[in-house]
Amino acid sequence: MLNHENDGMDRHDCPDLPEPRVSFRGPFRRHDVVVNGWQVPFLEAHMQGEDQVLLVIDQRLGGEFSVEEAERVIPFVADAISVALGYGCHPRRGMDKPPPTLPHSRPRRLTQLAAVSVEGGLDKG
Repeated sequence: MLNHENDGMDRHDCPDLPEPRVSFRGPFRRHDVVVNGWQVPFLEAHMQGEDQVLLVIDQRLGGEFSVEEAERVIPFVADAISVALGYGCHPRRGMDKPPPTLPHSRPRRLTQLAAVSVEGGLDKG
């Protein structure tokens, strides 16, 4: 007679699966997008079937992705949104708050220079 308590069926050699970085909370009229346990502001997901998701930024810009593509692009989008909001990046696991931005150069307006030919050279007088 088999002893089902010790037959090894409750154990396996598979490694623990990591917790997914990206999850879709909902359903509401939309799904909140969460990366590393932090909601991504201004980003929402609309499931378009079993393997398709429509990502919408700021209720204005959207694109349809497979779930696999979305899982690759969403962390980048989360970082970009956080940087645009003045933070260093989207929070990582274990952070209590988003990191502050690091000092960096500000955008500069560039002006194009063009060579101008002056007849007779420049006046040195």
